[in-house]
Amino acid sequence: MLRNTLHDTDTDTIGPVPAAPKPTWLLVAYRAPREPSTERVAVWRGLKRMGALYIAQSTCVLTAQLADEKALHQIGDRLRGAGGAFDVMGIQAFDADTEAHIRARFSADRDAEYRELIERADAILAELEHEGGRGKFTFAEVEENESGLAKLHSWFATVAHRDLFAAALRGEAERRLEEADRALAAFAERAASQDENSAQANSTV
Repeated sequence: MLRNTLHDTDTDTIGPVPAAPKPTWLLVAYRAPREPSTERVAVWRGLKRMGALYIAQSTCVLTAQLADEKALHQIGDRLRGAGGAFDVMGIQAFDADTEAHIRARFSADRDAEYRELIERADAILAELEHEGGRGKFTFAEVEENESGLAKLHSWFATVAHRDLFAAALRGEAERRLEEADRALAAFAERAASQDENSAQANSTV
């Protein structure tokens, strides 16, 4: 449940109550049933997609900027329907030290995702180099690595969207994807030339 707390006032004597400042953070606390575990995993996945930072068991912090209110309501409805509990509370600000600590942890999570992305881009580069060394310049290799690289670009866009505090490895991840793009383009050009030359050599015309 999304909660806003307002104090009771006499609007006839003091005028309209000013709107409360919008929260910059959301604190999410929930209780999932032990069984089936699918509910607990579904909540975890849904919150992590929004960049949730877990600070305790079943308790996490979200930036209001990334929070999807519709998705939060859906998660809460699903969890409560399974016999659990789900609450979301807005936080306008933390003290400076806490804010810095939370931002650093958010960036550390993004760097872990960028690091995994870099490793997968490196795997594509190694695959292209290995197959090229064997002279296996085939359309199948191009198509396979093209598909894998497209998924990495999509994943990078997702991680970058969650990266609100300029994680350190973002630039390196972007450069590695660009390197993989260039390597695949060169591999595809070589494969196309080899295929065309082979067809010409075998032509009876």
